[in-house]
Amino acid sequence: MARDTCADLFVRSLSEAGIDTIFALPGEETGDLMDALARSDIEIVLCRHEQAAAFMASVHGRLTGKPAACLATLGPGATNLVTGVADATLDLVPLIAITGQGGRDRIALGRNSHQIIDLDRLFEPVTKLSRTLRRADEIAGAVAEAVRVATCPRPGAVHLSMPEDLAGQPAGDAPAPKPVAPAHIPYPNPKALAEAVDRMARAERPMILVGAGVGRARTDADASAAFRDFAQRTGYPVATSFMAKGAMEPDATQHLGAFGLPVEDHVDRAIAQSDLILAVGLDPVEYPVAKLTDDGRIPVVNVVECALPHDLGWDVCVDVIGDMAATLTALGKAAEPMPELWDAAKAARAAWIGDVNHGHTERDASPPPDTALVAALNDTLRPGDVLLSGVGTHKLSLARNLLPQRPGQVVIANGLAGMGLALPGAIAAARLGRYDRVLAVCGDGDVMMNVQDMETATRLDLPLTVIVWVDGGYGLIEDKQEADTGTRPELRFAGTDWAQLAAAFGWSHIACRTARDLCDVLQSDAADARQLISIPVTYDGTLA
Repeated sequence: MARDTCADLFVRSLSEAGIDTIFALPGEETGDLMDALARSDIEIVLCRHEQAAAFMASVHGRLTGKPAACLATLGPGATNLVTGVADATLDLVPLIAITGQGGRDRIALGRNSHQIIDLDRLFEPVTKLSRTLRRADEIAGAVAEAVRVATCPRPGAVHLSMPEDLAGQPAGDAPAPKPVAPAHIPYPNPKALAEAVDRMARAERPMILVGAGVGRARTDADASAAFRDFAQRTGYPVATSFMAKGAMEPDATQHLGAFGLPVEDHVDRAIAQSDLILAVGLDPVEYPVAKLTDDGRIPVVNVVECALPHDLGWDVCVDVIGDMAATLTALGKAAEPMPELWDAAKAARAAWIGDVNHGHTERDASPPPDTALVAALNDTLRPGDVLLSGVGTHKLSLARNLLPQRPGQVVIANGLAGMGLALPGAIAAARLGRYDRVLAVCGDGDVMMNVQDMETATRLDLPLTVIVWVDGGYGLIEDKQEADTGTRPELRFAGTDWAQLAAAFGWSHIACRTARDLCDVLQSDAADARQLISIPVTYDGTLA
């Protein structure tokens, strides 16, 4: 195919590198890019806000393991992308952020030219690579390198900026696009495997802490299945990070729930009693590793695809770096199984399950406690569903007590932990067409961050359900400030007419009063394509 403009070459380079979706809010400086995209095989999803576009691309990457792109114009369009781009980087998700930019002569003027800011420096702190293209002959290579960097082990976001005069310039004899080969993940070092097995054999109270790296492992074998087999073979107690929920079967007797609450929980007391931590796919960005290891008192066997820093307050006694499935299979075959859980782990499991089950006793309370709402979700979540959580006190409740039935069934953003992901993320999930139902659970503060993209779901005719837990304020921040200072701030806001909001975007609305009401709605097969469910909630303050 003849190459016309640099914008055409850029878009073909994206397609050749495997990018098939771009979430976009265009501007004047992206006209040539949009024109080239319209002639390509890349699907354009028009969004209503750049932050929502970036969140959609981030969730697309989480659920598929392959990067999507998000596109914005220069200046305010680019700055609006930053939160969603940072979310992808801190949650270790591949993403390609693309921004338009003024002409190269205007870039040279810097802040003396209308809407011009240094986009390389803007995105540099929140990406693995940030680069403004300046010549036709660098385009194909820059795109290939950007996708390679975004998708290699410990993935994240990258940023490329295209000046408007370069986009419209003839490509000439610039190098052609090229595919991007996946990174090779080596087999783990046999010496490291032997050292890990020796450490495991000498431990009396070992504990497995699993992170999101298991679910995103770039291996031919199923790393999630290999992890479950490894855990079953060893019999060790297991706790998951927020982002790794679903790594263990909910009814596995060695499953102690999730760690990461801002207050001490049952699982934390068990971790404190362990004498060896097997960190499996756990990245320090998910939770401060110094807290988990009591500032390095508990030694760590680190099972990862690529090396992680050691100077973060943990004592990594063995690094087992390489193919995750191969590592877990080898360790599972060599390990001596534990006949039963040690006492503190057993107590943590019993206490956690007792708390989870207690939610079923308050089905008819109005307003319902958060535990009852999570119990309702546990009762109605189907194996083929996917659920996305927003950020707020409700996230802590879901992270603690929700019982996903498979890896990847629940998306909880916790690296950046930015509000506003769940609704646009649910749109990205619904686009994939691979789930029985797409559910988003949001607080009434979280959902309003990107409420405008309810229109996107309507325009694309996507089926999804958004459940809003209504407490009328920024409750998590109120609880935290009260705990820290003894003074509770006034962070209440005016109520929302949820029925009118839903109607404005062509959605149906259902108002629930109790957890039983929520169960009835979610068990019904007569749901409209897009429904907004509002339900009041009370929290007891123990999560913050």
